[in-house]
Amino acid sequence: MTQGLPAPEDRAEHPGTVRIATVEAIPLTASFADLYPGETVPDWLVHPAASHRTLRRSGQFSTLIVLTATNGLQGIGECYGLPSPAVTSRIVDEIIAPLVIGEDALAIDVIWSKVFGAMSGGGHLRGFYLEAMSGVDIALWDLKGKALGLPIHRLLGGPHRELVPVYASPVPMCSDPDQSARMARNFVDQGFRALKLKLGRGRNTDLAHARAVRAAIGDDIELLVDLNCAYTSDIALPIGLALAELGITWFEEPLAVDDLAGYQRLRSHLPMSLVNGETLFTRYDFREYLVGGAVDVIMPNVARAGGLSESLKIAALAGAFHVDVAPHGVGSAVGVAASLHLSAAIPNFRTFEFNQLPNPLRDSLTVAPFQLVDGCLPVPEGPGLGIELDWDRVAGWRTDGR
Repeated sequence: MTQGLPAPEDRAEHPGTVRIATVEAIPLTASFADLYPGETVPDWLVHPAASHRTLRRSGQFSTLIVLTATNGLQGIGECYGLPSPAVTSRIVDEIIAPLVIGEDALAIDVIWSKVFGAMSGGGHLRGFYLEAMSGVDIALWDLKGKALGLPIHRLLGGPHRELVPVYASPVPMCSDPDQSARMARNFVDQGFRALKLKLGRGRNTDLAHARAVRAAIGDDIELLVDLNCAYTSDIALPIGLALAELGITWFEEPLAVDDLAGYQRLRSHLPMSLVNGETLFTRYDFREYLVGGAVDVIMPNVARAGGLSESLKIAALAGAFHVDVAPHGVGSAVGVAASLHLSAAIPNFRTFEFNQLPNPLRDSLTVAPFQLVDGCLPVPEGPGLGIELDWDRVAGWRTDGR
């Protein structure tokens, strides 16, 4: 014990302390079969990307977190739900909730460090555990914002911007180039100024779809491509060079997530931004790519990379290497709102992925849906996340029988 200081149990509690009373994890599923009653679910929705060739998509998933304090305040968060929201729900219920109940909800970094440290010695540094942590962390920031009457981006030091530039994502793996072109043109007609095309089916197929999309949208619309870890560097390099001739400046996840040497090789040869990070987790994962000079843009997902707390640290680390951040945008409305607050709070923001695959958990979970304004999304201004959930709809998508 430090001389002159009372023991922790003898110290008076600060009058602003807000103790955590309960933590509830709510698994949600919006089945594709319900979206297409009596019809065959389109193949581009079941297999939208190269990473879903084996694991078929059957719906949209999320795990909501409802964190309640002893004073009655509630915070809402989201854990990344793919492929099973029941997994993260159980981790929250059985491991994380007992660690945080009774803690001061406003001491967010203390809680994050406690929960991370509890399992890091056992090697649980990524995956479902970090996704479960992320939802709890977002809920803590929502609760803190409500307690102080401020939006999260103000608590994080922002805003650097009140409108967040976004791109439509994705033009999925369509059956033919004409279909890709039609879907891309539809995004432009909706007001998007940038969009992302899924590739990863071989050079000829990739280039055929990219050329069709470019012809459909013209040269003034920014075209990004995402290969979802489809290739090795020797295959990806000539494809990237060919895509650059179409004015494509964004080359995302062409290689396996752990192929650091491959990313270094591509970055030294390609005249476009090399992007990675939606399948990385904490600052410790991103550190290797930043130190190795292997990326131009990183894409943490706030609902899986450790929440807003860790995403803010990742962004600060990236800034030290003059690397931009473009948050990954797959998830429910809660994750979208959290990502908008992060995007507003960091100086080295590039763009935000506004996913457009059919997803009622994104479009119908809140009372007021997100609205595009001149190719941007407004940052919520209400306390905390600044959104209001439609709890009747939450109950309808709930899959735990409660």
